[in-house]
Amino acid sequence: MASETSLLSLAESIADGVPVDWNLVESQATPAERDVVRQFRVVATLSQLHRSLPEAPVRMPHRMPSLSVPTLGEWGHLSVLERLGGGAFADVFRAWDRELEREVALKLLRAEPDDADPTTSRITAEGRLLARVRHPNVVTVYGVAKHQKRVGLWMEMVHGETLESHVRTHGPLGASEAAAIGMELCRALAALHAAGLVHRDVKAQNVMREKGGRIVLMDFGTGREVESTTAPGVAGTPLYLAPELLAGAPASQGTDLYSLGVLLYRLVTGLFPVRAATMEELHARHSEGQLVPLRDARPDLPSAFVRVIDRAIAADPARRYASAGAVEADLARALHDDGLVDRPQPETRRRATGWRAGLMAAAAIAVVAGTAWLWPSPTPPAAGAPAGAVRSIAVLPLANVSGNAAQDYFAEGMTDELIGTLGGLNGVNVISRTSAASFKGSKKPLRDIARALNVDAVLEGSVFVQPGPGGEADIAGRKVRIKARLIYAGTDTQIWDQTFDAVLGDVLTLQSRIAEAVARGISLRLSEQQQSALAADAAGRGGTQDPAAFDLYLHGRYYWNMRTEEGLKRSIQYFQEAIDRDPKSARAYAGLADAYSLLHVYQMMPRAEAEAAALKAATQALALDDSVAEAHASIGYIRMRRFEWSAAETEFRRALALKPSNASAHRWYGSFLSKQGRLPEALAEVTTAVEQDPLSAGAITLRGLILMHQRKYGEALAEVQKALSMDKGYPRTRMQLAEIYALQGQYGRALAEAERAAPQDPRDLELQADLGYIRAVAGRRADALKVRDDLVRRANANESTAAGGVAIIYVGLGDADRAFEWLARARDLRDPWIEYLKVDPRFDRLRADRRFPPLLASVGLPQ
Repeated sequence: MASETSLLSLAESIADGVPVDWNLVESQATPAERDVVRQFRVVATLSQLHRSLPEAPVRMPHRMPSLSVPTLGEWGHLSVLERLGGGAFADVFRAWDRELEREVALKLLRAEPDDADPTTSRITAEGRLLARVRHPNVVTVYGVAKHQKRVGLWMEMVHGETLESHVRTHGPLGASEAAAIGMELCRALAALHAAGLVHRDVKAQNVMREKGGRIVLMDFGTGREVESTTAPGVAGTPLYLAPELLAGAPASQGTDLYSLGVLLYRLVTGLFPVRAATMEELHARHSEGQLVPLRDARPDLPSAFVRVIDRAIAADPARRYASAGAVEADLARALHDDGLVDRPQPETRRRATGWRAGLMAAAAIAVVAGTAWLWPSPTPPAAGAPAGAVRSIAVLPLANVSGNAAQDYFAEGMTDELIGTLGGLNGVNVISRTSAASFKGSKKPLRDIARALNVDAVLEGSVFVQPGPGGEADIAGRKVRIKARLIYAGTDTQIWDQTFDAVLGDVLTLQSRIAEAVARGISLRLSEQQQSALAADAAGRGGTQDPAAFDLYLHGRYYWNMRTEEGLKRSIQYFQEAIDRDPKSARAYAGLADAYSLLHVYQMMPRAEAEAAALKAATQALALDDSVAEAHASIGYIRMRRFEWSAAETEFRRALALKPSNASAHRWYGSFLSKQGRLPEALAEVTTAVEQDPLSAGAITLRGLILMHQRKYGEALAEVQKALSMDKGYPRTRMQLAEIYALQGQYGRALAEAERAAPQDPRDLELQADLGYIRAVAGRRADALKVRDDLVRRANANESTAAGGVAIIYVGLGDADRAFEWLARARDLRDPWIEYLKVDPRFDRLRADRRFPPLLASVGLPQ
């Protein structure tokens, strides 16, 4: 045997708990190596003994001083110390067993016991069933009882980390680590099955790795005796369940082993073999055989290991393993046949260096200490980020470090996706891309950037894209690495710095992992709903499982963000290609809706035609996935423009519930509320938009407009001047400044600003109409009529926004009859001018007219 390499491999096998054929190893060793091998064999024996024993109980004094260890109360002979968590029907506490002087976990029903209640009998039966099983890899249950009108069971307290938490924190494991864990779980399931039980909820969340290295199968809340599994209903976590369970078949040892296969698949990929966001979708994908082979998800894994997982998760129960022992034997054989040494993802790769000088001593220390060195511990929260201190975050544009400018679109797309994922979290405000993008490539200190954006923390990083094995054309094989660090601006300290790796098809999972890392770093507790949403996003909710289609979608967003005519044309082309590639891509349809919505703004398509196309695309997006916030916002905007007020509000509220940090949706909803006359609500909504997009002149201008609607002209003037100082080239802001001056009677200033603004975009009919109005109220009637004549000509050419413009000029001229005539025409054309009829101060001249209330009612606006 090649001395150093083989001895290192042997040491790692011992540390992993992998069975070793010692006779074979000794026969292949040189005379000089045999003594070392025999010493290794002793270490392996000690290691196996150590693994078979539970961690020593925590030592606590018999009498707990109330000042140093406060309790929540007593339950029988247990002192309840703290609540650890809970589910729908029970709470879990850390407690102290006063009789046996040991720490325990106590699970209590929330409701008072009722012997006729199946839930009450369920937890009692659970304790009795688990008491039958005594195995080092199965949590030990000590007893079940009823005290103080509450039923509960107490069990050993396991200190450590769930496998799910570890994968989410550190990324996928290598094959040997996963196989070693799998073999311990096989022993746990074998003990359980030998007692005549099935677990029914084998999943990564229910497996703990104790601090000493022991793997423990937990939570038998859905455990049942084999004979009782014909009861109706499905227990367990859906993505782990065998397809026959979803179809109504009873649970069995075989379905537990299927779940074990899914668990091992997740450990080495961070994904699930069958990916779905809803139960209906899960049923459909199982029935259609839409399973992602492990070989496709992790091409680097050894073939023998892949074969074990493939057999364990076979759709046909007859093709699966018959027992846990059979799975364990094949996992051990796979490790031996492949000579397997971990080939993990970069995040989890073990450091073998440092063994050269003292291999035997290091192996013995590592093994006898419980092999804790094999598993990186979670990064502790930084002292610079106290809990609750971070309530707002800016994601700066990720730098493209691929050495290929052609990947700029991908870096921007990843930035947008990350902002979108974080934006779905309640409890933290995420700055919009438009404000954050202004600091692309900036050399300013992060603390200064945080101050400019008014945020507590800044996330910055880079993207590296490596071509697939087949070259640039091999889109599915591309590897993506995102390096990110989160900085707490309050002390300019680093909260965490991590590297995330994935293949292109798994970048949605990568985004969810980063979001979860951010949440942990800022001590943000995710609700079950938020965790489910992240899991659904990682499973491809709203997106696509086709890497080429996702790549086309990112191209579309890249060009859409340019906000140019050519950019919009190309974005529509890419979104459509993504849809053609994967007709189930809801995000591509939502992107198409966003693109069509802007065509009218850029005079590229008549408004009615553009709105119809956008509505069709957004509706299709929601038909595929009702959780796409952007599609709800787009539909809300179109419904508002069609005077479908109630439907519009429903869509806006749904969009913001799904993605609270959607600044555009806040702006649109604020505009809607203003048009309804709900001005305090409108101001609050738009203020939120400004907080999320602080460098957006458009958002600040809108806040000034609402203040103008409230007749707070001084405050409105200050807001608009602030917006103008940020973007002097935005003509709408300058024209609003002119309108406020006119409302204050400062006609000279109003004319000066209006005459500067209108020529900046001669195609913008609203700007031309505002100019005509200001000329009219300033006494320049002839000049106002020139603008009127041009707008009448355009109105007769069916340019829909012209009719309202003619009306507002007649208001300025004091001609009420013609103003009402043209307002009626604007209403029939759904001209945006008519939307502000209730709140625009310029219409105050008409409010006393008897024709005004019926006009308001005709467009559905409240009196």
